[in-house]
This record gives sequence, structure tokens and C-alpha cells, in this order.
Amino acid sequence: MKKLYNNTLLQLIFALCAFSFTACQEFDIDSQPEGPLNIRIDAQDAYTVTATSPSNVVFNISSNTPWTISSDRQWCKATPAMSASSSLVSEIVVTTEPNTGKQSRTATLTIKAEGIEEARVITITQASKENLVVIPYDGMVPTEGGKISFNIISNKPWEIIPSTQFLENIDKASGQGNESGEKESISITLPENPGARRSGTLTVKTDYEEFTFTVHQDGVVIEQEEPSESGTIDFGWNESEKVVKVRANKAWKVKVPEEFAAWMRAEALNESELKISVKPSNRLVTRKAHVLLSTVDIIPGFEGVSFGITQRPQFWFSAAGENYTVDEQTGNVKMKAVVNNNIVSNYAFRKGRLSFEFAEMNLTGKSRLVFNMWPNKGNTNFHFWLRSDAPCQYTCGGSGFAWQQKTFKLTAEQVNAIRKIDFYVENDPDNAGKLRLRLVIDGTEMAVLGNKSNCYEEDPDNNPGQMVNLQITVAEPDDYYVIKSITHEPAE
Repeated sequence: MKKLYNNTLLQLIFALCAFSFTACQEFDIDSQPEGPLNIRIDAQDAYTVTATSPSNVVFNISSNTPWTISSDRQWCKATPAMSASSSLVSEIVVTTEPNTGKQSRTATLTIKAEGIEEARVITITQASKENLVVIPYDGMVPTEGGKISFNIISNKPWEIIPSTQFLENIDKASGQGNESGEKESISITLPENPGARRSGTLTVKTDYEEFTFTVHQDGVVIEQEEPSESGTIDFGWNESEKVVKVRANKAWKVKVPEEFAAWMRAEALNESELKISVKPSNRLVTRKAHVLLSTVDIIPGFEGVSFGITQRPQFWFSAAGENYTVDEQTGNVKMKAVVNNNIVSNYAFRKGRLSFEFAEMNLTGKSRLVFNMWPNKGNTNFHFWLRSDAPCQYTCGGSGFAWQQKTFKLTAEQVNAIRKIDFYVENDPDNAGKLRLRLVIDGTEMAVLGNKSNCYEEDPDNNPGQMVNLQITVAEPDDYYVIKSITHEPAE
């Protein structure tokens, strides 16, 4: 019995040991990796980023073992910098701070994986901030030409772009730049200048910066010694003559272009003075012209220089700008039929002729256009009411002219066909020492007011003349007229 007990106990111990051995063996097998340790990185060995607003570098890591990324420079960071406990696969974003220095810089990213001996190294190079300095040529190149030079300091590749042909002979039109701050000297050879003083620009350009400066070359010089701010010779409405100082290194002459000869004259008083004379302007806007100054001796390549001329009108507009429109090419003015939309003269009209020239009339029977000649001093006056299908009145009055009126009728078609209206204040051939006032429309005499006292001579202090006031006193919407000129031809 005892022997049986011992055998049974021995068998149980043996079975227990066998089970324990098997269990331990299965635990050890399950604890081993399924395959060898590895890490995959789809990054390039090196990247280059810009100095400012750099784009991020992005790559991926896939690993079956924990990993870390370290950077040897604070301005370059990788995110995330280590694997997460829940995943060994990540997208890596490398960010860099702007480089404000004048030299490029480099950072090294080191990627290490647990259980893998060899580390992966990635180089990040960041370009330097662009630094372009140009020391330009600031002298006057002589007429005969020659070589000039200027300097460039750049840490980036550059090129030179000339604006004109006489600046194209450049010994070095482009370069790579350097980060040492060393300046590069550039030479340009200019040809002889056979004409007027000339200018051109040189632009030094990198990818992100540029610098432009102007090169001047001497030549034939004919210019205003004391030019106005506008650069033109400007006449006021009541100015008729100006003497302009001229600086020149050649003998010169002046010519008035044919299109301006009717109202402007010019002559050289001496080698340094130009006299310009203008007639009063009959335009409603500033008129523009020019005179041409050229050398007495013909110089090949030099065609002369122009001096611009402006002359202000003798009239002003009393209404807001939206009530009239100026045609800049012709100088004509379209006046809307708006009450008190007036054209007023700066001068007073006395004996002589006053002519109104129109490009177009578009007035209905309700609109009334009044030619009102009224003085700033005294009350001697005359005026004309123009309208269609109603009496047109030509009237004078006041202390200088005894009151008188003539009337006549015009159809709308006749009114809108009018292109010129003339007013004459002249000696009365039928009454010695007296004046008469005549109204002429398109060459046809329409009314005469005669036997008027010559108040301009008899009482000049109280009869300085009448201001011209062209006005709409009754208006129909959409009516208008287009006026070309108002010409004042004094008799004295």
C-alpha cells in the first residue's frame, strides 16, 4: 500500500514538471518580435529652404521600434520629435525660423531608432536673407562718351537690365554674388552723344530685390534756366507777353509750329532770352501749345527741344462740374440746360465785336439762352434772349444806353441750326458821335439798336464796359448746347 502511494505521488510530480516546462517554453516564444527591427524614412538626405516665409519640409517615418529626432540648431525643429506609444508610424513636419542674416545656415536632423545601431542624418540648408547694395554712378557722362563704373554688393545672383541702347555695353551684365560682402565693380562704355542731353536707367535685379538708378549723358543743351514747377511756360488769362531765360551751349533759333501761329509769336532776343507773345484766348478751357528751339548749325541726331506753353481761358463756369463737359481734344464745352449754369468772362466788353461760336444747339421752345452783358460798375447794359417759337428779344438800357428793344421769332429748327452769333458795339454811321448795337446770326443781321450815347468816352468812370454772362434762365431737361469759342475783338 505504501509502495502504491509513492508511485502515484511520483507520477504527479513528473506531470507537474512537464506542464511547467511546456508553459515556460510557450511564453518565451510569444515574447519574441515577429521579424527583425527596421525603420523606413522617405526623406531626402538634404533640403534647401528660403530665408523668409520658408515652406515646411515634410516626410514620413514607418518603424516597428521606438524612434527619436533631434536637431542641432534651435531655428530648425521637427514635429513630432519622437514616436508615439500608440503608433510607430508618423508624418514629420520640419519648420524653420526666418533667416535674417546675410549668410546661409545649416541644421542637422538625427533620427535614431531603438535597437538599430545606424542613425539617419538629414541636412537642412536655409538660404541667407537677400542683401543687395548698389553704389551708383552719379556724375554727368561727357558728350564724347567714355567709361563709367559702379559697384554691386550682393549675396545672391544678380543681373543688370539697361533701359536704353546707349547703356548696353556692360563688361559684366550678371554675377553670382557672394556672402563675404565683397563688392563687384561694373564698367559701362558709353558712345559719343550727337544729340540732346539724354538719360537712361540701369536696374540691378536679384530674385526678390532690385535697385534702379539713372545715368545722364551731356549733349546739346537748350533748356529753360528757371523752369516752372509744371515745366511749361504758363500765361494767365490777361498776360500777353513773357521773356524766358534760356541756358544753351550752342547758338539756337526758335520756331512756332504752324498750328499755333495764329495766336502766338516767338523770337530770340539774344543768346539767353526768348520772347513769347500770345493773343487773348477765345477758348473756354486752357489751351496748350509749344515752341521748338533748335541749333543754328545742323547737328546730326539733334532735332531740337520743345518748350510747352499753356494759356488760361478768359472765362469761368459758375455751376458745378457735373453740369458741363469738356472735350479735351477739341476744347469744346457741352453745357447742360440748367438754370444758372453760366459762362462768365474775366474781362469787360466795350466797343468792338463779340463772337460766340457753337458746335451744336439742342434747345426746345421752353429753354431760354440769355446773352447778358452787364457791367460790374454802373448799369449800362444790353442782352439777347434766344428761344424758339416765342419772341427773341434784343434789348439795351441803363444810364448809358437809352432803353430800346427789337424782337423777332425763330422756329426750333432755326434755333438749333445756329452756329455763330455776333454782337457789334460800333460807331453809328447815321448819327455822328453815337453808337449802335447790332445783332448778327450766322451772317444775317437780325436787329439794330441805334443812336446810343458813347458812354465809354463820355463817362468812362461809370462805364468801364460789360462783363459777358452766357446763362440758361429757363431750362428743359435734356436740353444743351456745345460752345466752341467766345472771341472778343476790341475796336480800340
